[in-house]
Amino acid sequence: MADLLAELLFDCDVVGAQLELVLPIQGTHWRVLDGVVSEPQIDPADLLAITTDLNWPLDAADSYVVITPCVDQTLLVGCPRSLLQVWIDVVEMADLPLRRVDWVVSSAQRGLMLQQQEWFGDIAWVFSDGSSYRLVVIRAGIPELDCCIRPKNDEDLVLELRRRVAAWQGLSGSSPPLAWCFCLSEEALTKLDSLMDPDRGETTVGADGLWMPHAVTEDDEVQGLQMLERLALQGMREDLYR
Repeated sequence: MADLLAELLFDCDVVGAQLELVLPIQGTHWRVLDGVVSEPQIDPADLLAITTDLNWPLDAADSYVVITPCVDQTLLVGCPRSLLQVWIDVVEMADLPLRRVDWVVSSAQRGLMLQQQEWFGDIAWVFSDGSSYRLVVIRAGIPELDCCIRPKNDEDLVLELRRRVAAWQGLSGSSPPLAWCFCLSEEALTKLDSLMDPDRGETTVGADGLWMPHAVTEDDEVQGLQMLERLALQGMREDLYR
């Protein structure tokens, strides 16, 4: 991987490059912390040590965590040290400076919020997570529900998505207008034809006009980037120019 990075930049005649690393979905986790103010002087490790009931599989002593503002709350993102360190080692072996590290889901969520600044309702965001589907429900810019669904068939997927959203709406005590955002392949989208309910005022939102990097090879041109990856790049670019 290190050799590939170094050779790729050399072949593209890129001089003085700095890398921004976006960690894959697996192995990284996030939690919204209620009543916690994100301040520069707060050490994320100290915050993790005093925060209970996170219900995530990370070991506090063997994890890297970062806190970021999330509207009027705080978002905690963490990953195992081994996962991050192996990527840092790859970048060092390629003899390249590592500018920053983010996670594809949290970065894509920022990109999605940028794309939908004029939408004031809830967003039910669906994307693939390995062999599962992942549902993230966002209200007022805050990811309030995050769950994985492993359906037995297409009908079960539609029923499970509807059931999770309905349960969350009942728990939250209100039901603002709902928009569905699908970061899925065309094949997967056909399984969800019956999901949206226009009689409830539901709609869909897309991510049109997203920035797309120039393809390096013909295969890259044909394959392109997945929508989730393009949203993540959008979120990274926003932080770069902020």
